[in-house]
Amino acid sequence: MTWLLVKQIMAMVLMALAGFLAGKAGVLTDEEGRGLSKACVYVVVPCSLVDAFRTEFEMEKLTGLMVCMVAAALIHLLYLVVDEGLMKRGKQPMTPGERASVIYSNSGNLIIPLVQGALGSDYVIYICSYLIVQNLLTWTHGQRLMGGTKPLTVKNVMTNPAILSICLGTALFFLRVRLPGALGTAVSSLAACIGPLSMLLVGILLAQMDLKEVLRSWVVWRTVGIRLLLCPALSMVLLLGFHLVWRGGNSAAVLTVMLLCASGPSASIVVQLAQLYDSKDKWVVSSVNALSTLMCALTLPALCILFQWLVG
Repeated sequence: MTWLLVKQIMAMVLMALAGFLAGKAGVLTDEEGRGLSKACVYVVVPCSLVDAFRTEFEMEKLTGLMVCMVAAALIHLLYLVVDEGLMKRGKQPMTPGERASVIYSNSGNLIIPLVQGALGSDYVIYICSYLIVQNLLTWTHGQRLMGGTKPLTVKNVMTNPAILSICLGTALFFLRVRLPGALGTAVSSLAACIGPLSMLLVGILLAQMDLKEVLRSWVVWRTVGIRLLLCPALSMVLLLGFHLVWRGGNSAAVLTVMLLCASGPSASIVVQLAQLYDSKDKWVVSSVNALSTLMCALTLPALCILFQWLVG
């Protein structure tokens, strides 16, 4: 499984390189990148989430989903405690943008194609548990952290594309309804675009940045280090505890999916919120997002090798 993960990450790095070269050549501009980003958020990601639930109803999968929901909630609670004790306080407290970049990971656009390629489509369903918890926090705690004052309403949460698609997929899963021929093929085909499209967008973002300036910033490296090393280490300890009490047939693989979700680069939504609220942290947030996406090509395989060894 780890070797499959390494190969999938290398393939995604090459996709990002294609986007970077296209961006540098002026073939894909920032404006076109925003259009592709909207297509990814509003079409491709929802299709991939709905497609994840197009599987046979089994009690083992339902148990896995419930375990993942509890694990995701505890992981985020752990990150909020770390935020309070490590990032919010101290001699050099982190800015709101840095804190949001540490707490929220890119568990959708990046991890979904990674899990699809390394473990198979049947395991994408478990990512949904993590996404539910993270989306609820992003549009409440995360929004306020980045300067938003819009109050939380049921409408705001339920109209989020990820939440809507998860609700639809869950309904299909429990009702055991299969999407008919052409519609099912269309959803699956669009879902298959998530990897290439997401990595093209990463490449376009990198092409517009001064990478030398990013690499020289101590603040960026500090935030990336916490996001890719400290947070995954804490999550791994928590998930090892879950492994001691839950040893289902595929428990190790399911918990690996949770580790990937918790260990990914900083979330793209943090960059979007920084732009939306004209945050002073826009440059730092974008830099952390770009650098952590590059560095996770090294950290994710190493973490999975260690975790697989520990769970035996």
